[in-house]
Amino acid sequence: MKTSKLTLLIIPLLFFACKKDPPIDPEPTEPVMPPLTHQGLNTFGCYIDGELFVANEGWSVWSFPPLSGSFDEVDKQLNLQGTRHIDEETDEADNIKITADITDFEGVYEYDYHEDGTTNGYQHWGGVGGCSYTYQNIPGLSIGKLSITYLDEAKNIISGTFYMNLVNASCEGDTLLKITDGRFDFHY
Repeated sequence: MKTSKLTLLIIPLLFFACKKDPPIDPEPTEPVMPPLTHQGLNTFGCYIDGELFVANEGWSVWSFPPLSGSFDEVDKQLNLQGTRHIDEETDEADNIKITADITDFEGVYEYDYHEDGTTNGYQHWGGVGGCSYTYQNIPGLSIGKLSITYLDEAKNIISGTFYMNLVNASCEGDTLLKITDGRFDFHY
């Protein structure tokens, strides 16, 4: 049996040329923190007392999108609401509201605080519980900070990071709610 030199050369090449495709990672079943982006992707995430909060789609009576709000380019006021739908059967959901005056484009800002308490920071409804936490001016407690990392009025995109300390003395248990490592990328 004769084997040509060409055959001896082709067989090893075919062996090494065949590679397996890498395995495809499955879509995550649990929510993950959205990346820090400046593309107007309408993402919103943070940690509430260490638990991940990611705004998501879900059924609601009012059809709230995961991230809604506005940025008034004349008055320079930002209003955002990230909504998380927790349980469709019980209509359990919660949201985080941010209100701030953005006067100098990118930078660090305080949240707008209203003496009458109309500005909620966190609200939970449906299901079990239902306690709202608000920005409150308490001596020695920082309400928090909002950092605008990107603002493009031509493309209608505003992005940033945030943290806040919210209070509700009427709630059972801990009256302080800490929201940390927040981020959003909003197309208004």
